[in-house]
Amino acid sequence: MTSRRSLIIAAVVIIAIVLVAVASYFISSTTKENTSAATPTTPSEPTRISDNGFPVSSFRANEGGTKTAADGQTRIGYTASCDDAVRAAVNYVPAESYGAGDWEKREATLETVIADNEDGAEYIDALRSLARDGGTSETELLEPSIFKVVSCESGKTASVAVAQRIKTNAFKLDGRTVPAAVEIRVAEQLMVWENDDWKLDFSGENATYRPETQLLYTQGKKEPSAAREILGDLFTDSDGNPLSRDGWMELAQ
Repeated sequence: MTSRRSLIIAAVVIIAIVLVAVASYFISSTTKENTSAATPTTPSEPTRISDNGFPVSSFRANEGGTKTAADGQTRIGYTASCDDAVRAAVNYVPAESYGAGDWEKREATLETVIADNEDGAEYIDALRSLARDGGTSETELLEPSIFKVVSCESGKTASVAVAQRIKTNAFKLDGRTVPAAVEIRVAEQLMVWENDDWKLDFSGENATYRPETQLLYTQGKKEPSAAREILGDLFTDSDGNPLSRDGWMELAQ
């Protein structure tokens, strides 16, 4: 069985950046989606197609929940519905930033939105160490903000693929300088219903979706300014073949 450390590395976007940087200086990885997964439950019916070609959902960022976490921004306190599982998966993305602002509040927020298990504790420890060593990472939703409901069972578990943009500063690792980078990738937000709220689950036990591409901009390789170019690259595999956009939706503005 894969070790807890390997599961965390596979699930955690920020740690993945570090490992890819050391191993191959940001060579894109390709993995396959598990097509045996159950047909996902799509919580909302899209009403129109966006300029980027995605159905627009009824969801908006930073909505839902009944209160905010310690950072004063992250929405918490959801119902057990699949709609709220999606809202939580989207709203928890920026909470995974580190190295800027009040770390105590960030850590308290992470402890609130992450499932209470050993894998979650190791993840928080890893971010704490990076922040202590001077690392800085800003995680946010990709613009345009797109997501895909992979699966959901209300009040139990959910899997929501979310496109994210992650900006990291240059940092030292094992005596080497890893350059500043911008990474754009799809991450599977695994959710579990725990203590009457949706939580991020880093155990990997319910993982079913494996994104095929990641885009890394560093060492003179600049991030494109056109959203269509980024989306085109994100939905193209390493052999130049287009990837399916079925099930992907865009957040409403």
